[in-house]
Amino acid sequence: MRKIGLKIGEAEIGASSGYPEILEKENFYWFETNFLSVEYIPFREDMDSYIEIYVKQGQPSYEIEKNVLRLHGNFSLLEKNAKDPRYSIFGNLGIFSSWVLRTLEEAHDIHTFHACGLVKDSRLLIIPGGAGAGKSVFIFTALSQGWKILSTEFVHFRIKDTVTFFKGALQDAVRVDTLEYHFPEFAQKMNIQLVEEMGGKLLVDLSPFQCSPYQLSNPEISLVFPHIEEKRDRLVYQEVKGQEPLLRRMFHSASEKIEKSLLLYGQMALPGIDNLFLAEKRKVSLEKFLEKGIIKNSFIWVSGIQDIPKIFDKL
Repeated sequence: MRKIGLKIGEAEIGASSGYPEILEKENFYWFETNFLSVEYIPFREDMDSYIEIYVKQGQPSYEIEKNVLRLHGNFSLLEKNAKDPRYSIFGNLGIFSSWVLRTLEEAHDIHTFHACGLVKDSRLLIIPGGAGAGKSVFIFTALSQGWKILSTEFVHFRIKDTVTFFKGALQDAVRVDTLEYHFPEFAQKMNIQLVEEMGGKLLVDLSPFQCSPYQLSNPEISLVFPHIEEKRDRLVYQEVKGQEPLLRRMFHSASEKIEKSLLLYGQMALPGIDNLFLAEKRKVSLEKFLEKGIIKNSFIWVSGIQDIPKIFDKL
């Protein structure tokens, strides 16, 4: 078994595999669209958590025992035949990203919104949403108005005396047609070749637009829950009123990538890796988040791409 240590943000995770090649950096496909970086460190017996990959014939399977995720399957063949490497173990849509988020919660009390985060002065704009919600078009629009990037995909935060946010991914998987038809000037300025890399998307490095601090404490927060339809003419702006509706939306965003089922390699079905203890812990943390009183406003936003600039008048 090859053994390595991986440092992703505050998390330190031991990885071991009977198929050593799977631990090579090139198999972390688009992983840095989820996290700021992945660093190889020495393997230790006291790491935050572990992922163990066992190569065997037959039906793939998995199990979780305390802080250890074990995967069993013919991963040399699965990796070789993968049609979409994003859905491999270490791809950006694979099980390891979910395991990192669970480890951050269990070992460091760091929770994660599935959202992009944008910073201007002492303000933080958080835009939750899964694939297709419109996070990328918000990012490009915000950049044109002087905002900087805290994270493109996951907004990590910890609640103690203050609410502290941590810098996340600075790369974004963007649809080619989004750049070609809606932000051609940005693509030209950044010398981006509009060529699809995977799934109609290409990788865009947005690190030149990152905010300067690695951490932010108690910023003034705006939460926008978007739904963007390319050809929509009518704009809907609706405040989220009351603590319970807002808590529910925040809880969904903070749980989404841990509780979500996956289909690795197009054939290995895995349930989410959440549990009752973590879910309750997350809910309590979000209640404390709301008690801090740093959320200035929160609203639902449904519009076409052309109306997104109007959102900044509401902040």
